[in-house]
Amino acid sequence: MKLQHKAWGLVLATVGFLTLIAAGVSERSISSTFSTMEVERAALEGERARRLLELQMDGFVATLKDYAYWADTVQFAQGENRGYMEENFTTDNMHSLRISGVAVLNQRGEDVGDLRMVDRDTLGPMHQVHLNLIKGLAQQVLDDTSGDTVLRTYRSEQGQLLLIAIAAIRPDAKTGTSPRGALAMLRRFDQRELVDFSRVLMTPATLSYLSPTHVPESTHFSVISDAKAEEHAVIHDHLGQPVAELVLSLDRDLHQEGHVLARAAGYAVALTGLLLGALLVLLLDRLLLRRLQGIHTDLQSITDEGASGEGSVRVVGNDELSALAVTLNRLLLRVRSDAAEQKALHERQEALQMQLMQSQKTEALGRFTSGIAHDFNNSLAAIGGWMRLADEDLASEHPAHEALQQGLKATRYANGLMRQLLAFSRQSKPQLQPLQVCQLIDESKSLVTSGLLKTCHLQVACPSNDIWVQADLTQMQQVIVNLLMNAADAMGGKGTIWLSVESRIFPLGEGGAMSDGVIGLAPGRYACLTVRDEGPGIASEHLPRIFDPFFTTKTVGKGTGLGLSVAHGIMARHGGAIGVSSTQGVGTSMHLYLPQCDAPVAAQEDGRAGASTLDMAPHLLFVDDDELVRHAWGALLERQGWAVTRARDGEEAWRLYQQSDHQWSVVLTDLAMPKLDGIGLAQRIRATSAPPPIVLMSGNVSLEDAEHLMETDFVAVLHKPVDAEQLNSVLNQALQASGPAGRIATPGGSPEAR
Repeated sequence: MKLQHKAWGLVLATVGFLTLIAAGVSERSISSTFSTMEVERAALEGERARRLLELQMDGFVATLKDYAYWADTVQFAQGENRGYMEENFTTDNMHSLRISGVAVLNQRGEDVGDLRMVDRDTLGPMHQVHLNLIKGLAQQVLDDTSGDTVLRTYRSEQGQLLLIAIAAIRPDAKTGTSPRGALAMLRRFDQRELVDFSRVLMTPATLSYLSPTHVPESTHFSVISDAKAEEHAVIHDHLGQPVAELVLSLDRDLHQEGHVLARAAGYAVALTGLLLGALLVLLLDRLLLRRLQGIHTDLQSITDEGASGEGSVRVVGNDELSALAVTLNRLLLRVRSDAAEQKALHERQEALQMQLMQSQKTEALGRFTSGIAHDFNNSLAAIGGWMRLADEDLASEHPAHEALQQGLKATRYANGLMRQLLAFSRQSKPQLQPLQVCQLIDESKSLVTSGLLKTCHLQVACPSNDIWVQADLTQMQQVIVNLLMNAADAMGGKGTIWLSVESRIFPLGEGGAMSDGVIGLAPGRYACLTVRDEGPGIASEHLPRIFDPFFTTKTVGKGTGLGLSVAHGIMARHGGAIGVSSTQGVGTSMHLYLPQCDAPVAAQEDGRAGASTLDMAPHLLFVDDDELVRHAWGALLERQGWAVTRARDGEEAWRLYQQSDHQWSVVLTDLAMPKLDGIGLAQRIRATSAPPPIVLMSGNVSLEDAEHLMETDFVAVLHKPVDAEQLNSVLNQALQASGPAGRIATPGGSPEAR
């Protein structure tokens, strides 16, 4: 054999051997890198699942504390208030709060009351096993004389995870109060809970109750197949002992991509080796070997740095080896880009999760407000009615007269707040009425005198009493109070806040300065309310975002970022705008612009005049399921000259209506009542011959619903609580109306009374 052939054979063998080594190193390095990334990603998913479970436990503990620090719970633990369990832990209540069982222990650790959810509609006593478990765990809570200990733990039972929380029962939420007993709650983390948990986590999850084989590790990555893997996150009880494992099913996308890239790299290196061997055989160029060695060195350095490094393969010349270097660099860029994209997606997912939690809080506020509105407004109506009776029984110079007037004013403001919460949950339109701006400021100022501004001094300048606007009183008070509290927070509770009013005409004259956000106002006269502080000001990069929902520069727990967003929406619905001007180190000014209107013409006659013109007392059928409302407002209407017949629900009212020998003048009814509601009663009465006009008075009717009801069954719709004069005026108008289909305009131009 020729020496040349031997040389070619030696070169080919050498090149082939080196090629195999390079391909193996490249494939192993890339596979190792992707495997590491896969394990790290799985660990992050496991930790996120465990944090999500802890968040659910936090919400469960918050519900427990709400009940544990309640005065009714303290009384029950001390042997009083025997109806506590039946009144507060119904099937609907426990289902909505996701409580599987509840137990109340006295100071000696003895069970004084317990319940558990047998099924959706059935309650029963708690299992003795659970009761014994709770008694043992509660001793730690009862032994803490400060009453601050809250025990939270997990237990596994019959293929399900059990969440247990125990807190001390004490008369208030202050620390240092010795426990009067202990309140324990259980929640079963069953299959339905697990499905909801997986949906929020966006990853399939199951629970394993086998003893973890990788203790003391808190997470463990397990390969199932080339396409699937599992991440095990251990759940520990309050003693740190493993109870169960959250098992997340993960797709092995990175593993598969790593294999594909590793094979591609191996093929590329093998092809390069063949080309290099041919060139070496043909040219025997030492520089070629050196360049190959250089490529190998670069690949080794990049492999040592990992996917997060910045190194690259040096490109020399314009031949096949250079093309290989370029391909490897592109491959590295792709790997680094994928890693950065995965990190960005994870951060974005975390941000979306926080926004989802804030949205759920807002939705929960709307549902809660809507649920209590009826009973709350009934209570306000009863309080206002009895206070009105007391006020009429006392002379105007009596010392209690002013106190009663202030009490009536407080009930009207409380009604406005409830209606504002309902409007926030339903997105209702504002109820506009003529308001004197200086009077609006005086009433708003009285709302922040109870320490909300801390030690800040409020300086008010309102030079003119002739500035009037069309606005919703409660919504504007909310905006002004919010801005004043923001100013106080900005100054750390110390300093002076200026609140001023002036009249402006838009567009401004030449050279007039306008704050951001109000340039688009239509031409006309505007009332400008300015709240100015002497705080540090707002950074220029934050100014464009201050009205964005959930944006806040306050620390966690100090604000949600919804205040200015809500204020901006209120001003927009009033046809106005809110602007801001700020200088860092000097202070911030918030400007509220509202279209001005003419002063209203005083009413020419009192609503009670209509009743005096009647020849005899008109008969009123008054229907309300709240006894306090029936008696208070019935007495007020009788003093107004009405002959009032009271009924506790729709069925009783219908029976009285049919059995009565005289003709009814007007029917005044509530909406939500047992047996037969107000709409059903109205439909029955309207089906009779010559039905009287029917007026609806409810504590939970929106503007849109009120307009629809007035088109069908009622001549007027009033919102509890209502002023006695206004109610009498509407009833007199109904009495004089042509029939039950006629509409009566209530104050403010809407069918819903203020």
